[in-house]
Amino acid sequence: MRRFIQILIVLIVLGITGYVAYTLFMKWHTEQVETARIQVQDELKEVEKPGIPADRLIEVFGKAPEAIPGEKTQISLEEVESQVMAFFSYLDSREYVSAYQLEGGAFQQFQLTIKELSSHPPLIVGETESLYSLYSNMAHFFRVLGIKRINLIREILENESDIIESMMETFYLWFTINVPSGEKEINRPSLEMLYTYSGYFLNTLSGRSYLLRRHAKVRTLTTYYCVLILDKANDVLLNAYGLDIRPRIALLLPEISSQTGLMNREQYVADLDKLNEKYKM
Repeated sequence: MRRFIQILIVLIVLGITGYVAYTLFMKWHTEQVETARIQVQDELKEVEKPGIPADRLIEVFGKAPEAIPGEKTQISLEEVESQVMAFFSYLDSREYVSAYQLEGGAFQQFQLTIKELSSHPPLIVGETESLYSLYSNMAHFFRVLGIKRINLIREILENESDIIESMMETFYLWFTINVPSGEKEINRPSLEMLYTYSGYFLNTLSGRSYLLRRHAKVRTLTTYYCVLILDKANDVLLNAYGLDIRPRIALLLPEISSQTGLMNREQYVADLDKLNEKYKM
């Protein structure tokens, strides 16, 4: 009888724990869906915006950012790094950035951020095996970067929203451009790190829900560049988790085709069409 009571108590405790965990998860899920619904409503009110004035690009990057290189287009590491450093100098001149009193300036803080994100990668697979791993992955950026950096990144996205597309293009070029042997370069994230965070955004509930809370342009472009990075990882046999790129391309193509406010939408669609052909079985 005593053993029966003990087993009953354990079952009751497990039942209560499971109910509480389920309730917390459903509450979180409902909040994410509602946030996305409101954001989509706001985005539907927007009209397609014209291109960015050349003087604005020169103010931020020192010159208009180069297009993503194709087969006949070449751009040097020196040119890209010049634009990157001009961008960080521009950030240091902005009052909302100066208010954070960043030690060493925006570029040094960026380097520290890359180092910390590299040292503490998120889970790419298996995040739902336990509530701890799920909530840990959901809070990944907050845990690693802290509230101050999170707030700064949010302010940059808000205050520089008009140049987000050019900014992401410039950084993607800098992250992935081939460096001639012996040429000196500024420390960049490794392809392994880029693959890890691409996998996080493409393959996890936490990463996808994080993007769901971002503006449509940021969400779409982040997914686009994650797909490009996954393709590069495939080319050099660095897809350690065997992530399948095909469903990501299939989902992204109609999304990016219908996205308003993208200056280079036709180029993105053309790139995805090429990848679609490349991975067609």
